[in-house]
Amino acid sequence: MTRSTFLLGVGGAAVLAASRPPAAAQGRPRNVLWIMDDDHPSYMMSPMPLVQREIGTAGTEVLGGHADVPLCGPARVSALTGLSVTTHGCDTNRTTYQDFLSAGLEDRMVARWMREAGYVTGHFGKYVNGHDGATDVPPHWDRWCETMGDGSDSGGDARSPNTGNVDGAWVDIQDGLRPSIWAAEHCATFVRQSAGTPFFAHYCPSIPHEPYNPTSASEHLYDGDTRGVSSVNEKDMQDKPMWMRQLPKQDVKAIQREFEGKKEELADLDHSCVRPILEALAEAGELQNTVIFFTSDNGYMHGEHRLRKKDQPYWESSMVPFLAKGPGVGVGARLAPAVLANHTDLAPTTCEIAGVDPLSLGVDGRSMLSLLGSGQDAGWRKRMLVTGSDVAGPGKPNPGGANNPSGRWWLLREGQRVFILHENGQKELYNMDTDPLQKNNRIRAAKPNLVRHLVATTKAMRSASGARRRSLEQ
Repeated sequence: MTRSTFLLGVGGAAVLAASRPPAAAQGRPRNVLWIMDDDHPSYMMSPMPLVQREIGTAGTEVLGGHADVPLCGPARVSALTGLSVTTHGCDTNRTTYQDFLSAGLEDRMVARWMREAGYVTGHFGKYVNGHDGATDVPPHWDRWCETMGDGSDSGGDARSPNTGNVDGAWVDIQDGLRPSIWAAEHCATFVRQSAGTPFFAHYCPSIPHEPYNPTSASEHLYDGDTRGVSSVNEKDMQDKPMWMRQLPKQDVKAIQREFEGKKEELADLDHSCVRPILEALAEAGELQNTVIFFTSDNGYMHGEHRLRKKDQPYWESSMVPFLAKGPGVGVGARLAPAVLANHTDLAPTTCEIAGVDPLSLGVDGRSMLSLLGSGQDAGWRKRMLVTGSDVAGPGKPNPGGANNPSGRWWLLREGQRVFILHENGQKELYNMDTDPLQKNNRIRAAKPNLVRHLVATTKAMRSASGARRRSLEQ
């Protein structure tokens, strides 16, 4: 089967469009839905025509959307709390939830703020890494449907069925039903049951995380597809950090399998997960009264600069899809790549939608509500810091993390300028306008005063939080 013969949107889109209610009444509280998928690079949206049409084209796409930290667990903490990883300190994957508890972050996060604003709250799918397997329901969630499928969206089998935590009780998910589809069904039910009451829904599928296991409807849609840019298995690596110069070329067949798997699972996400949630919103009369955010926890490297996976300071890893749609959000807008946003902006934006002053939250991010409504970036941040996860050490595992020989890293974005500072002092400098594939590190040609400025700004921002952090972004 080819992409052209896999019809995602003909009949279903007509039903969805026909069931749309009129615009929301003035003064009615707006619902908020977050959709945060798993390991999804920003350039890989073609398998998702429904999301592109019903959220992207019907709303606003932020082309400069980034992860605060491009690794699953830490990124999810940044989104939930509005705090950068340099503030919340949950900077590895395996230990994230315990760090979350130790820092008192369960009471400093979006579910609490939304519940106190009178919203019903529901979580569906993957939560903060390290919580899966627990029998408790974290506070401030009225409905809890957490998935655990060995870190993937596998179908399970008789020896090791997938399980889900429904309000504190772990249940087996029926054989063959993907956990992300199971979570979407529960999210759709929550939407229907919450109609007429303002709600905040947090849907986090495991798609498109390895190992890839698309449904039979999608498993051959992208056979033969691979990442076809010249930075894959880059020939000249002499401008990169010393340890990268020794990297062997990646297995192109393995890259292709990952690339195919991601795109096929994204097709499943579009058709079998997002679609039923949007249809539930329409049927409940809430579609036009719900602000929807679509993003991912991090991007993914498919052999660019001879690297694979995530938690790297290059755009394929650090940038994520960032779409918003709903009342108060511009229609058909595409904010330029120099308009910088990240996960820490989701919580304050969501709270402002609920009538909560984002400045009262003490977060590092900022509300995007005015930006999304007008498309005007006057007064918006001019620079932004992205941070790599911590390096694994004794007693502190970090599966999925980069664990680079040069230590952790910090990426400073100033418009289209990208400056990377590694823990061992190595530096990189790129201009995304003239070098979008980041193949030419210009640090040696840069003026010393500029380099000193970039280093000083990076160090100042990584040690700042709250209002101070936001002031340094101006």
